[in-house]
Amino acid sequence: MAGLMGGGARVDGRNPEPTISGGASGQFDLNFVNNLNLTQCFSCKRHTVWVFDKIVWPATLSIIAPTDDMPQDVRDVFLEAAAIVDASPRGAAALLRLAVERLMPHLDAQAKNINASIGLLVAKGLDPKIQKALDVLRVIGNEAVHPGQIDLKDDKDTALKLFDLVNIIVQALITTPNHINSMFNSLPPNALAGIQKRDGNHG
Repeated sequence: MAGLMGGGARVDGRNPEPTISGGASGQFDLNFVNNLNLTQCFSCKRHTVWVFDKIVWPATLSIIAPTDDMPQDVRDVFLEAAAIVDASPRGAAALLRLAVERLMPHLDAQAKNINASIGLLVAKGLDPKIQKALDVLRVIGNEAVHPGQIDLKDDKDTALKLFDLVNIIVQALITTPNHINSMFNSLPPNALAGIQKRDGNHG
């Protein structure tokens, strides 16, 4: 492997698990270990442990950041999901569904379940694109922990896209309205009064 010097084990592609194929009983001998390797980078001199073709140490973490306006209780679950997505994509998907559930009270849409909460938002005129994003998270997050047609056991790419959807939802339903309201409230008082008078006449 370029840039690495390694040592220890043989590779057995027929069974990519670490195994001991021989040697004296009760003794550990690297000459008889398959698919467990230690490498050292020529540049930084740090070591990496491999099981077949996967790095098991140091842990590799996908860099996933929550959007700035994400409520703290939602952010906590989002970051918990980010911490496990490499090891358990379906666990991360299930946590992101929980993050969406926690988001609902912040949108004044708390109902008996997440599906009913989404229905409340739809009744208030929710953008259909955001409704679809919410339903993707609801359905895939549910399928992740129940037997169904969607299997996220080894599908990290799909799980990573769910993080993007959570950020998109927060930006659309919290960040953008906050930005618009801030700009609107910064208008001169006489302009705000004129707008209120105009809209009141049509109420």
